[in-house]
Amino acid sequence: MDPRRYGTAIVLVNLVINIVHGLAHLELHIDLSAAEKVFVAVVILTGPLLALALLCTPWQRLGFGLLALTMAGSLAFGLYHHFVAMGPDHVGAQVVGFWGSTFVVTACLLFLTEAVGTWVGVQYLCRAR
Repeated sequence: MDPRRYGTAIVLVNLVINIVHGLAHLELHIDLSAAEKVFVAVVILTGPLLALALLCTPWQRLGFGLLALTMAGSLAFGLYHHFVAMGPDHVGAQVVGFWGSTFVVTACLLFLTEAVGTWVGVQYLCRAR
C-alpha cells in the first residue's frame, strides 16, 4: 500500500477524534491556558494537516518527518495532561455522563492514533532514505 495512504488515514482519523475531544472540552468547561491553546492549534491541529499536504508533493520525506514530530509532540502533550498531571484535563477527573465518557474515550483514542502516527512517520521517513 502507498505510504501516503497510511499517513492520510492517520491524520484524518486523528483530526476527527480531536474535534470530538475538543467538543468534550467545551461541554465540560475544561479550559486551556493561552500557551496550551497555541500548542493545540499549531502542533496538534495544523502540523499534521501540513504534513498531509506535503505527502502529496515531492517533499514527501519532509511530510513524514513532520508527521512524526507533530504526532510525537501531541502524544507527549496528551500523555502528560490526560494521564499524568492531576487537574481538570486528567481522565480521572471527569464526571460521569455522556461528555465525561466522551472525554475519556477520545483521550485514549488520541493516545493510540498519535502513537501510530508517530510510528508511521518514523517508519516511512527511515524507508525514504
